[in-house]
Amino acid sequence: MHRCLSIDEILTTICQHAFNILKPEPKSRELRDRRTLARLARTSRYFLEPALNVLYYEINDLLWLIKCMPDDLWVVNGKQLSFKRPMEQSDWDVFLRYTRRVRSLEFDRHCTTTTHVNVYHSLATYPYPDVMFPRLTHLRCGEWREDAVWFLRHLLQPTVNHIDIDNLLPNALTYRVLPLIPKRCPRVRQLMAFRNLVFQQGDPVLDQFSNLLCQLNLLESVRCAELTDESLLHLARLPALKILRVDLRLNPLHNLDSSLRGRGFPVLREALVSSPTMSHCLQFLKYVKSTSLDTINLNVDDETPAASYKEIFTAWGLNPSYQNLSTIDISEMRVWRDYDEKHIIDITVLRPLFQLKGLTCLKLETLCTYDLDDAAIKEIATAWPLLETLDLSLRECGWEIPSKVTLQGLIPLLRGCPNLALLGVVVDATRLPAASTRLPGAGVRNTSLESLWLADSKITRPSLVAAFLSAVAPNIEQIVTWNTPLLSGREGKDKYRKRWREVEGLVRMFSITRRQEHAWARDGNVGCDEEEEAQAWSSEPDLSPDSDSDSGFEYCYPPPGVL
Repeated sequence: MHRCLSIDEILTTICQHAFNILKPEPKSRELRDRRTLARLARTSRYFLEPALNVLYYEINDLLWLIKCMPDDLWVVNGKQLSFKRPMEQSDWDVFLRYTRRVRSLEFDRHCTTTTHVNVYHSLATYPYPDVMFPRLTHLRCGEWREDAVWFLRHLLQPTVNHIDIDNLLPNALTYRVLPLIPKRCPRVRQLMAFRNLVFQQGDPVLDQFSNLLCQLNLLESVRCAELTDESLLHLARLPALKILRVDLRLNPLHNLDSSLRGRGFPVLREALVSSPTMSHCLQFLKYVKSTSLDTINLNVDDETPAASYKEIFTAWGLNPSYQNLSTIDISEMRVWRDYDEKHIIDITVLRPLFQLKGLTCLKLETLCTYDLDDAAIKEIATAWPLLETLDLSLRECGWEIPSKVTLQGLIPLLRGCPNLALLGVVVDATRLPAASTRLPGAGVRNTSLESLWLADSKITRPSLVAAFLSAVAPNIEQIVTWNTPLLSGREGKDKYRKRWREVEGLVRMFSITRRQEHAWARDGNVGCDEEEEAQAWSSEPDLSPDSDSDSGFEYCYPPPGVL
């Protein structure tokens, strides 16, 4: 074996690549391959330690560690694991052999049904003075039972800097574990805590969590629901807070102005804010004095007219502190609308944002509809060449009014935004480019686009649409249309949805054919052997079967030469 394979850092890198694999193109999605890594650990003593370190780096269930111990210690009855006897010295030796490798440990809410309390009783009798998980940095906990408290206390140690709480409720986890965090984990930098129910003013659980926040001074990321005014003020003064996700429905915000004196959130990069009204969100953003704000994500309950959006976008475009914005995501949470001329967004509303040249993501899920055409799409492509996500589709209810955007009108966007991976827009796919022997889109080929969200887009000839899309965006994996309750009652819903599903399948097949032709032309028309051919086919995605009946459906295939 080569000497370089005796270096732990190199072996660890190899193991990480074996553990995190990618599906074949065009999906390229990461998977976890634990079996391969376990086999690698058994292959050679040189691989054993690095492979186990990677394999047990992140533990999503405590049972993975329990089952490493002798079989006569534990038993599984139904879905629940329990201990048959007390733990002995040899059991602890095996357990600690793996816990020293763990960096991230999770207890989700399902552990209340999969782990018997006698497991926690045994682990709580830890007989050694040093910590049980010496390298633990991330702890996620949803275990709320009283019997687990003493074991959970063993996990609160100075190495932990990232804590997630699954569901804040009045239980032992909230009242007996959370208060220990500031003293036992003083270097916590990331904190996330939510609950399934909305907090009310004066809720003792909310007060308990807010008291915890006010004792943590090194926080860089906080994701939570509602907060008290005191804890929000504390977060605004933190010198290192970069990410904040919060619900402001309990905070009137009038106290912040006099208390902060223009020094709030000095280095904030991501602001994810929920509030009943848009004006409340905007009032909060006025207190953000950071010049490195990168992301604005607003979730509001009420509707906002198009004229107000134009004023908001104009202010953002002219604000020097917002020139580094890369993500704007606005959602209005009501799922119905009765729009009029006051709720129609055209390109003049979006133009003020053209000053933000670094924008990579724009998502507007509002109660307004859109009046855009091919010229507007071209302006967007010119203004934001770095776009990776553009979602103007209004997935819940669509545009409702006829779209003026055509398939041909998407060409400037696909050419000018090479990193575009998700496109949400309503198109008029009944207007098709003229059939020609030339390649559709004049040779434009965007290989980044994977998802199309088309809402209530209409279509008449699926095969021609698929031929066009497979040429200009060959890696499309998902086309989402006509799939919400609000669209289910619209005329032609079943017809259009069926046609777009056909397009989705045809795009995959046409793209396979195009890749084979390109490879054949690139290799000088040299054929491949049987093994290479089999490998090429095995790397392609499986096509999902379409169970809809095709009876009575008129197919229109492209003329020769279009593919």
